[in-house]
Amino acid sequence: KNIEIFDQNGQADQSKLATMSQQLVGKHADALVGIATPAAQALANTTNKTPIVMSAVTDPVSAGLVKDMTHPGGNITGVSDQPPVAKQIDLGLKLMPHAKTVGMLYSSSEDNSKFQVDQATKQAEQRGLAVKKFAVPSSNEIAQTVQVMSGQVDFIYIPLDNTIANAMPTVVQEADKTGKPVITAVDTMVKQGGLATIGVNQYQLGIKTGQMAADILHGKAKPADTPVFTVSKGDTILNRSEAKELGITIPDDVAAGATIVGDSKQ
Repeated sequence: KNIEIFDQNGQADQSKLATMSQQLVGKHADALVGIATPAAQALANTTNKTPIVMSAVTDPVSAGLVKDMTHPGGNITGVSDQPPVAKQIDLGLKLMPHAKTVGMLYSSSEDNSKFQVDQATKQAEQRGLAVKKFAVPSSNEIAQTVQVMSGQVDFIYIPLDNTIANAMPTVVQEADKTGKPVITAVDTMVKQGGLATIGVNQYQLGIKTGQMAADILHGKAKPADTPVFTVSKGDTILNRSEAKELGITIPDDVAAGATIVGDSKQ
């Protein structure tokens, strides 16, 4: 009722983010919101005065956005989407108990993806899985990369990665050709044809981001001393149609309490 909102959409082109950030700062906004690491970094590089609420940033400290998760110390706070990586790998093994090798598909240009892949690699190796990493420099190489990795792994793991997320239909299309399941880090990727995840609810992240921005606008909070919010547990999301197509039986204990989604590839 009493707020004006301006938004800019990079359309998966990170080269636009710097200009867009300058435009938003130029409007003398009272608060800025950057969704995903590249957008938040672009805003941070543009102003160190205007309050910034980051959203869906996996590793804010390594990304150089905050000094500390509890005491950010600057003009930035917000919401982290650090996924429960260990639980995701465990879910993959429950659905594919005979799996020996997992392939990690991620963008080489996204720091948050590298952070997650390092975490996932440690968890997978602790569980006796061999890990093969496949980094892509851009979306143009995704189809060919999935073709190559599908012949070398038992299932594919995808972290929270903007580049891969935007090309998820391509990933699923190529993986399905060789019957390779895709375990993802986020619920939306399962709805696009991934097999399953124990992931962060993106909608709830958005709500929390809006609440934090409202508190700053109302003068109830300052970024410097507002802890970064992290999710304590994830939601289990299963794509029953994809499981059926791949010939995978979902154990009863996995299905219990899970959200079942259909196959949106069609």
